[in-house]
Amino acid sequence: MSVINFLAEKYYKTAYDTFFYIEDNKKAKKYVSYALEICPWHVKSLKLRALIYLLEDEIEKSLEIWQKLYKGGIDDFEVTSKIAYCYFQKKDYNSALEFCTISALRVSLGESDKMHCLYRLKIDLLIALNKIKSATRLLKNALKMLPFEEAYELKNSYSYLNFHTPNVINLKNITEAF
Repeated sequence: MSVINFLAEKYYKTAYDTFFYIEDNKKAKKYVSYALEICPWHVKSLKLRALIYLLEDEIEKSLEIWQKLYKGGIDDFEVTSKIAYCYFQKKDYNSALEFCTISALRVSLGESDKMHCLYRLKIDLLIALNKIKSATRLLKNALKMLPFEEAYELKNSYSYLNFHTPNVINLKNITEAF
């Protein structure tokens, strides 16, 4: 049975609002710290702290928190996909691919917005590993599986990439997915 600590929740909510609406990272971190002093395993505060670190480009600190959550039994999509992203930023592509796979298992059928992000990350990873054929195949499958808006956005992203880095992914055959 878990007990809600209302003061920790209050500090978290203030940190969340400060971070997302006022965009003051310093104050948000202060309120997250207050919440975590009261309740060291306040999951929402830990996630927010890790997100702040991630957006401040402190990848190691962010990864440490996401891993702490994962090892502590919090293995939802947000945690596993952020671990994958942190590994991608550290250029540990094999670990990132492993967590992409774990993340894919945390997505329900109706959550295509999450799949869009996951496809994007996995395609980027395959490109970084110079597995261009696999990346192209995954992109084709993603374009067939995703709803039109998200598929269109994904296609535009890689069209831009192809324009600026010719021959990274050949998009000629991919248009048939539409």
